[in-house]
Amino acid sequence: MLTRTLATALIALSSSFAVQAQLETPAASPRSVLKQTVGLTEVEIDYSRPGVKDRQIFGSLVPFGEVWRTGANSPTKISFSDDVTLGGAAVPAGVYALYTIPGESEWTIIIYTTTDQWGAYGYDQSKDLVRFVAPVSELAQSVESFTIGIDYLRNDSATVHLDWANTRVAFPLEVPTSQKVLSQIDELQGTPEFQKPGTLFAAGSYYHESGKDLEQALEWVSEACEKRKDPAFWMFARKARIEVDLGLTDAARSSAERTLELATAARNRDYQKIANDILASL
Repeated sequence: MLTRTLATALIALSSSFAVQAQLETPAASPRSVLKQTVGLTEVEIDYSRPGVKDRQIFGSLVPFGEVWRTGANSPTKISFSDDVTLGGAAVPAGVYALYTIPGESEWTIIIYTTTDQWGAYGYDQSKDLVRFVAPVSELAQSVESFTIGIDYLRNDSATVHLDWANTRVAFPLEVPTSQKVLSQIDELQGTPEFQKPGTLFAAGSYYHESGKDLEQALEWVSEACEKRKDPAFWMFARKARIEVDLGLTDAARSSAERTLELATAARNRDYQKIANDILASL
């Protein structure tokens, strides 16, 4: 009985070790997840990255005129936390597959409603959400591993680019930042929260950066400067910039001098330079 029990235990231990000791090997096309905030919108791209590996890519490994999964393994997934405009086409918030049809001078970009397929097998055009065309450009240096990037970030927009071998395909992404920020400002005005220096400064800075209403921006930032218990050099620097843009030279000089005074006391060299640059421009 003891021998049988011991043998059973050894078999169980051996089986457990075999399960735990399963061999892991590196993926030929490693997975990558790109997360990027554009304005106030979260964008995520989940894809696999095949390599060139001394192969001819477009027009050969990836044929022209055929639907491509835009990477390797499962099709690339792209998600947006808000409704966006991609390549000029409206795309509601959600998760999609990103398919493409490569061509020599332009690609068709496809935002596809189903994400649970393998590669492009079973692709059904009736499930396309939108299609649009993006131009091809040639890269000066070859990109070994297929790369998706988001560049040229602005408050309301960015550029999505697909790079592999010597090919780049790029298309615009527009996000509803202005709409979201202005809606928040409208809701907060008249509340105690909006009277706080930080909120006033944030609202005025956004109005300034987006060119909405410079006079209103100056009013809010000036009020923030006055209300803050400890004067802040970055607030006076913003005030000076707005005054410069409004052509209020004397006021801008006064605000820049105050910025320099506060930044010097705080030993902040960056804002000392900003203040001196503003003064030099007047």
